[in-house]
Amino acid sequence: MKRQVWSIIFAISACITVLTACLGGGISEAKSFDDAVNILSSQVLPKITVQDELVSDAAAARYSIEGITDPLPDLTDFPVFAAKPTGNSEIYVEIFGSTEKSNAERTDSRWLVDVAEAFNQKNVAIGGKPVRVGVRRIDSGAGMRLLAAGQAKPAAYSPSNNLWLALLQDSGVTFEPVADRLLPNSIGFVLRGEVYQQLAAAGPVTFDRILNAIAAGKITIGYPNPYRSSTALNLMYALFWRAAGRDQAGGLLTEQDIQSQQVASVFEQFQKQVLIATNTSPELQDIFLRDKSTLQAFPLEYQNYQTIQKMPGFEQTKFVPLGLPHTNPLVSFAWTTPDQKAALKAFAEFARSPEMQKLATETGFVETDYTKAGKFPPVNPSGKILKAIQAQWKRGKDVGKTVYLMTVVDTSGSMDGEPLKAVQEGLKAATTQINSGNQVGLVTFSDQVVRRLALAPFDRLQHQKFLAAIENLRADGGTAMYDGLMVALNELVAKKKTDPNGRFYVIVLSDGDSNAGFKLPDVQSIIAQSGIRVYPIAYGEVDKNQLEAIAALRESSVQTGDPKTVRDLLKGLFETNL
Repeated sequence: MKRQVWSIIFAISACITVLTACLGGGISEAKSFDDAVNILSSQVLPKITVQDELVSDAAAARYSIEGITDPLPDLTDFPVFAAKPTGNSEIYVEIFGSTEKSNAERTDSRWLVDVAEAFNQKNVAIGGKPVRVGVRRIDSGAGMRLLAAGQAKPAAYSPSNNLWLALLQDSGVTFEPVADRLLPNSIGFVLRGEVYQQLAAAGPVTFDRILNAIAAGKITIGYPNPYRSSTALNLMYALFWRAAGRDQAGGLLTEQDIQSQQVASVFEQFQKQVLIATNTSPELQDIFLRDKSTLQAFPLEYQNYQTIQKMPGFEQTKFVPLGLPHTNPLVSFAWTTPDQKAALKAFAEFARSPEMQKLATETGFVETDYTKAGKFPPVNPSGKILKAIQAQWKRGKDVGKTVYLMTVVDTSGSMDGEPLKAVQEGLKAATTQINSGNQVGLVTFSDQVVRRLALAPFDRLQHQKFLAAIENLRADGGTAMYDGLMVALNELVAKKKTDPNGRFYVIVLSDGDSNAGFKLPDVQSIIAQSGIRVYPIAYGEVDKNQLEAIAALRESSVQTGDPKTVRDLLKGLFETNL
């Protein structure tokens, strides 16, 4: 009798095991890279139906890689505060203001908005016409790009620093200074307390000593995109200036300096310690808090640092200044009318009044000993030099390592129409940001997974194949996101076994919760042990909790996009990672 009972129990247990496996459960936990590879190949992939729709050489040859335009930010994504034009008889002045001083949604970042609101309440009039000032919150890099492209004509522009003005001038846009400085600010490295103390044991902690520690492999860092971030552009300028020996020899940085072997060697040492490059500084703050044992330093503006230092996880950090001051200049343009210029002059005088400067101090914009000392690189590099620095960063950031990136795109039914079209256009434009020799592949998912482009060096033919694969995407079916992710990981781990020193990334874009195939608990340990960084993009109404759980497995963060912003978002991800 007991034997029969145990036989029945064994049979039921076996049935449950089989049923669980069929439903996607029963996946072993990976505890190492080899575990992840074995479990992926033996337990996961056999349960995923994969269709191959690879582009042939002949089909790819019909696609041209010339004439792909650079996606520009959508101006309507950047809100206007304080005042908007009414259409009445008034002098309306719109100022493009950098985000650290123009964000009305944050009490510590809305100084320029507060100044504009207070100025508007004074009812200043010029020639009998009332003056109204509006502030458009826009990051300095996006503002510069729109102005340089002739896609926006505000009355004035106030970036974080003068570097953007040099780039704007090099793009052929003329401007006139209204105020050389509205606010004092600076940037520096935020260091973990224990890292700072280790350096301080040997003397004062300076930018030079931090660079030496980075070169010696003692500090890991991250920083934002220098094509977009004021802080990162300033950091790159300071790094190249010092690497060229200009801190000792003096003088302006030259193109010959930038292209020298000496600078290349210093930059390579620096880049070897870069854990991650992001689109924005807030992403780095999140990663710094989450990954305490990996990311040890990142650059930030001092005004912002004073706010985050009060947050849990940042209390023990230290700030070490570097680079040029962020003076927040204000300029007008050739298209700014005489009445608007007069209004801007009055506004600048009001902004620099003792009352408004006191408000600035209260929100963290303060003169520091570093900026008072004046011992920083020359404040007037040309736009040509800055463009050369950006280009050298783009060419050299991978330090001779091949980057392998799989793009995983949701083509479920909810992506039909404008959502998918925007992604296709964004991917097409982003292909211009891929360094030659890096490898890119494409997988899509709906009810099932489709392998559309195998990983291969990004030459002209691979570029054409990518464009062809993008154009052929169609939306239909459910959302088997984790199935698509697993197929992409399988391609990458195969490459990792042959090139362990490469850099491996996945971009996974989804507009809905996964409702088919594997779930996150089934494959979470595989993602974690694969050593591959996943960049999730929440495209529309998505459960961000799951995507944030994916990002937390490696040094990453969830990107948020929609049909209006996804073009620029994809360009930024490809720009920083490829």
